[in-house]
Amino acid sequence: MPRSGWIALTLVTAGFAAPAGAQPLPPIAPDLAQPPTTLSNSPGRDPARPPSVLGAPVGVADRAPARPVAPATFTDAPPAPPSPVRGAAFGAPSAAPGAFTPAPTAPVQAVPAALVDEAVGRTAYTPPSSDPIEFLNTRSALRAKEGTKEKESAKFGEALGEKLGTVFGDTNGGWLRSDHMFDGFISPVTNPFLFEDPRSLTEVRPVFIYQRVPGEQRDFRGGNISFFGAQARVALSDRWSVVMNKFGGVSVNTNPGSAFRDETGFAELWLGPKYTFWRGEDTGSLAAAGLQFQLPVGSRAAFQDTGTLSLVPYVSYGQNFLRDFRLGSFNFLASTGYSFSTNNRRSDYYWLSAHLDFDAGNFHRFYPLVELNWLINTTNGRERPMGAEGRDLINFGAAARGAGLLTGAFGARVKLTEHAQFGAAFEFPFAGRKDFFRHRFTVDFILRY
Repeated sequence: MPRSGWIALTLVTAGFAAPAGAQPLPPIAPDLAQPPTTLSNSPGRDPARPPSVLGAPVGVADRAPARPVAPATFTDAPPAPPSPVRGAAFGAPSAAPGAFTPAPTAPVQAVPAALVDEAVGRTAYTPPSSDPIEFLNTRSALRAKEGTKEKESAKFGEALGEKLGTVFGDTNGGWLRSDHMFDGFISPVTNPFLFEDPRSLTEVRPVFIYQRVPGEQRDFRGGNISFFGAQARVALSDRWSVVMNKFGGVSVNTNPGSAFRDETGFAELWLGPKYTFWRGEDTGSLAAAGLQFQLPVGSRAAFQDTGTLSLVPYVSYGQNFLRDFRLGSFNFLASTGYSFSTNNRRSDYYWLSAHLDFDAGNFHRFYPLVELNWLINTTNGRERPMGAEGRDLINFGAAARGAGLLTGAFGARVKLTEHAQFGAAFEFPFAGRKDFFRHRFTVDFILRY
């Protein structure tokens, strides 16, 4: 069969294969004669029309009229609520995810900048109870507490001050208390029985001195002289005080060949009043004058009973300077006096002492120091046939007129607290007759109220 015949047969067969009930497809465009509500799948539509799978078509009548569009405006959106955070040590979150807790409606009180600066800068600031920045003030108070945490030495010092107050019978509002207006000063270490601090003080001061005697000294042939005892001071006011300069024992140790034996006995008793007549609180200046009574009531074997009495008027001066120096300040002390006897049995002498210390960092804790002491005998004593004198340890009553000695010392004083401090210094001769002085070591411990 020709090709055209096959094509005609195929078309005829396809036409007869269509189902008998097939109807022509409905028109795509909607029937505009129907109301808009009958164009959807509703009871009012033509039942012969199959339902539309995609829903009712939208006609022109179904479209809503265009609305006027307002110009766009921009407003700050409220901040999104923070997402709850779960920490390993803090348990479950306080709010469910996505929950939003509105801010409190109470107005937030503004904090002045000056108040914040003061609370941060001054750790000792104590805020009022109604301060709105409670957290900041609490943290500041904690810092102040940590920064001023008391050390064990400070606690010891306070307890010691209370004990000393009980010992001295301080029941009248502190009238026996030391003058603490000048706590930046320290007391001298060497020549302790003559070199007096110009302040009015209440204290007990144990003192130990070891002095080596030169081997060429013809009386002792070497050996050593030691003092062990204490000083005591009582402040009656910030100007008047009573001082016991010397109380204790003396030990004399000679070398073989000496005409004198080794002896130990009570020392002379030195005491007297002191008046601080100048207290320059603004200038850091002090000056005092006093009168010392040297009573030879000690042991004869240790040469502590010479004559009857010596009177020693003296003056002391103190000055602080360079107080604004970043590394620390300096303190200068000087004292001078003259000892003259009431009879001709004891030797008379003039003395002059100077002291310079450095208050490291202005912390009032560590004070390196240097000191100078000069003593010259001005009369001969008539107690013993000797040609040398024992300076502040022993008045032999010897023929030593014109004999003088200049010594220097270096050392330091350490304040554990203002109530407890100790000092030490090594002293050696500079110029003059050494006599019984080859070198000396002095150490003390101050318990001050």
